[in-house]
Amino acid sequence: MSAKRLISEADVRALPRGGELVLGPDVLATPSALDLAFERGLKIVRSASVASSECAAKSSCGCGGACGGNSGGCTWSKMMQQDATYVVVVTGGKASVARMTPQGPVPFS
Repeated sequence: MSAKRLISEADVRALPRGGELVLGPDVLATPSALDLAFERGLKIVRSASVASSECAAKSSCGCGGACGGNSGGCTWSKMMQQDATYVVVVTGGKASVARMTPQGPVPFS
């Protein structure tokens, strides 16, 4: 298991306003760090995401277990292709995702 790097609020404060915060596969950011990045106008770049075909071929993949299997690929990859606000609810170890719209949350598939 590889070590993860943690991005904190202090790390975000060290970045210039309007800059970029790059989150690779071994980088985690605290919720408060992400909030501050948004407030400071930083662009959040996520790199090295799992491709849908890779995700569908594995029983447990690098997209947080949100695989669609043969029914359409990796939910994480699909989310990364559309700018939106998403809500993730975890109940009993299973996640469900909804995209926020002006009319309210809509199940994401």
